[in-house]
Amino acid sequence: MRDEIAGQRAAFFGLPLDTRQRHHVCADIRMKLREATAANTRTCFRHHCLNATKLPAALRDEKLFAALSRASCLSADGMGIVWASRLMGIRVSERVTGIDLMTDLLAMFARDGVRVFLLGARQEVLDQLTISLPDRFPGLNIVGTHHGYEMDDDKLASSVAACKPDALFVALPSPRKELFVDQYGPETGCRFVMGVGGAFDVLAGQVRRAPLIWQRIGLEFLWRIVCQPHYMVPRYGHGLVAFSRVVLPKIASFQIARLRGAIQRTASILAVIMMLLPLPVADLRAQSDIVANFDPANRQAALSWLESELAELSDPEDVGQMIEVLVGALLIADGAEDSNAIDWQASEESVNALLSLFEAVLGGSTNRFLAETVLGGVISRLIDLHPEPGQFRQNMRTNAPGLMTRLFERPTDRQLTFTDTQASVSATFEGDTTRRVGQSRRQSEAERTRKYAPLLVIGLQIQGSSDNLWEGDDYEDQSDLAELEDASPR
Repeated sequence: MRDEIAGQRAAFFGLPLDTRQRHHVCADIRMKLREATAANTRTCFRHHCLNATKLPAALRDEKLFAALSRASCLSADGMGIVWASRLMGIRVSERVTGIDLMTDLLAMFARDGVRVFLLGARQEVLDQLTISLPDRFPGLNIVGTHHGYEMDDDKLASSVAACKPDALFVALPSPRKELFVDQYGPETGCRFVMGVGGAFDVLAGQVRRAPLIWQRIGLEFLWRIVCQPHYMVPRYGHGLVAFSRVVLPKIASFQIARLRGAIQRTASILAVIMMLLPLPVADLRAQSDIVANFDPANRQAALSWLESELAELSDPEDVGQMIEVLVGALLIADGAEDSNAIDWQASEESVNALLSLFEAVLGGSTNRFLAETVLGGVISRLIDLHPEPGQFRQNMRTNAPGLMTRLFERPTDRQLTFTDTQASVSATFEGDTTRRVGQSRRQSEAERTRKYAPLLVIGLQIQGSSDNLWEGDDYEDQSDLAELEDASPR
């Protein structure tokens, strides 16, 4: 419902509702009058007010609706219109009542020398205004008046035109007032025409206006009901019921759509935040739900869980997360809040159980290289966290020699070399028989090797330690390696 029409006007049930404050509307009218006077034209600026009882009447009456839609300015005269428009997403600055706008304009017209005509109400009311208004606004020039009991609008328009006014205030009942402003306003020759309803009676002192506090909180209509119950109760009763039937479905529809949009935006923001949140090893308690089924002490359950998790890995990025989860599982099992609070001497039994478990996984895994990548990364992280890495590696050689050989020490009959993103596997057999790697049954494993090789190399690097597992003659001298044909796919 925030469909902007032009400038400060917004569509409100098809009507161009003006959303500006009262002083902005006054300044606009004053500027239009000055421009028309300077150009010596009779362009008519037509102003209407919209309230809660007039809206449903306009939706039923095509002529009234057309008259309001052609208004040069349609102000929100009534808190019902202000509240409904705001609940439908239209930012109405404030309530602009017809009597307040007329009072401000009369003060400006008195200073600018604008010729004013008063049309409507009873003749005694008009006689009172011709005396009181010039006293209140010195310099105000009232060039003519006419009561509203003449039913021939053509005669009324001719009477107004004969006095050659610049501005016309019409205090006729609705919808006659709106139709006269729309159809006869230009015929009067006035540059500004405005419908003001019962403003004449209030300005003449015939009707007391609601106290200021009632006006500010939007209960001026209730004051009118209290003052004139026999007349106002039927009018406002039928009008407000019809108004509620018109606006409540629109308000509900807009608020539901707004709530749905807010929920979607909140969900999107939370999803982005969850994606950006890091998963640090230091906050190991946050991983407790993920590793609830992994307990190194329960060998069979832990072995089944670990094998199933390894089988589900499909992305190289998941390998690093899997390594951190396994490291966190070990430390959580020992009751450590973070890596600095680990009692490594007390947790030696858990570590040994973990190493034994890793040996079993490597022995039965069908995806050998992926298992080596993950488990080797876990052991490397534990070495990094241990205060004495050399002691940890010695313990590993003592309690899990097979695992040490499998992960970190190269067999004599097979040599494995990693370069950036490719890996080549070479094997030397006795005799003249050689087999090309690209034609062997291990082709899928070689492809997976190229996929995960960088992670293994990174995971197994132990920085800042002189006792590096990769050091030694086996890994320094590559001169005797047999050069094989590259088996990577083209």
